[in-house]
Amino acid sequence: MGDLCIIGKILRPYGLKGQVCVKPITDFVERFKKLKRVYIGDNPIEVDEYYIVSSFLRNEDVILKFKNVNDRTTAESFCGKFVYIPEEELIPLPEDSYYVHDLIGLKVFDTNGNKIGVITDVWLLPANDVYVVESKGKEILIPAISDVVKKVDLEKKMVIIELMEGLIE
Repeated sequence: MGDLCIIGKILRPYGLKGQVCVKPITDFVERFKKLKRVYIGDNPIEVDEYYIVSSFLRNEDVILKFKNVNDRTTAESFCGKFVYIPEEELIPLPEDSYYVHDLIGLKVFDTNGNKIGVITDVWLLPANDVYVVESKGKEILIPAISDVVKKVDLEKKMVIIELMEGLIE
């Protein structure tokens, strides 16, 4: 098994029969319908494997039922943990779309070649994603829109942005 990638966070138990409510960390919620197993843990290093018995979408969340998790008390022990899958099971993305884990750690430069900082987080917001960039001890929020993000080069581990007025103060 290769590296694990986060696809959700367990929020709370659902019902009395061991189901859990998962907040997807993906634009491809449909992936949960096809999953047979996942890895659960606080981080991608210390995880346990669980087989999925059933899954369904409820509003913006996913309800999962794991094999051998049959009561609410056991389901409560999963609260706050993350749901991971092996990297090789990721769904191929359309062109100019990227997984969050691929963006974290990329260096950000302006169109003149000046280093702005490094992406430390990505906020998945309704209007557009936002790259959180660490720059000289400060956080800069970069909207992930075509007017700003000009190029993402995963091989060179860099992002080129067009600085808009007021973007960096």
